[in-house]
Amino acid sequence: MGSKSSGFTLIELLIVISVTSIVSVALLGSSLNYYALITRNNAAIDMTASSQNLLRSTVENLLYGGGVRQSNTITDPNAPAGGWNTSDVNFVIVIASPAADASHNYIIDPSTGSPYMNELVYYKSGGSLLERTLANPSASGNALKTSCPASLATASCPADKDLADFVSSMTFTLYDQDGALTTDPTQAQSVNITLTMSRQLFERPVSLTNSIRVTLRNRF
Repeated sequence: MGSKSSGFTLIELLIVISVTSIVSVALLGSSLNYYALITRNNAAIDMTASSQNLLRSTVENLLYGGGVRQSNTITDPNAPAGGWNTSDVNFVIVIASPAADASHNYIIDPSTGSPYMNELVYYKSGGSLLERTLANPSASGNALKTSCPASLATASCPADKDLADFVSSMTFTLYDQDGALTTDPTQAQSVNITLTMSRQLFERPVSLTNSIRVTLRNRF
């Protein structure tokens, strides 16, 4: 009796390889699309949380502080040419903040009866929003330290705080006591903050914009 041959013919083998390749490519494409979708969703969630935290901390600083200033009054050797100036164009805002000691007690200026003022400067560098702190040198026992660019940071001059990454813009619209727009920070009674964040993932942007308006309370 003759024996029967077993196995694939060359044509059958080529068909199997072709079908397997097509299925593999389809599965790989689906996996990559799923990975991209999950990555983009996670990025959107992270940016949402980051934007909410940033807006919350900014509102707290504005409520706790003593108003918005046109420019810094405390000397900053690392400030840009012309100093820090509140401006939407340059994404900068200068916030006056009462000086306090390590026990969180206000440090009072005896000549005015009001607290000495530190200054907080928000500014954009690349895709990051940073906070420069300027400690009032006249406030004895001031718990705040003046900060520096990260490249110049030391124990006595800590690095500027990185508030958020992937920041496209953070604009501050000022309103006076009548609710009218003003460009004079000293007349500002409320501030509308609009934050836009964006990052590129898989050749597509993931973006979000959050906005909040806060009424300034403290006037020292």
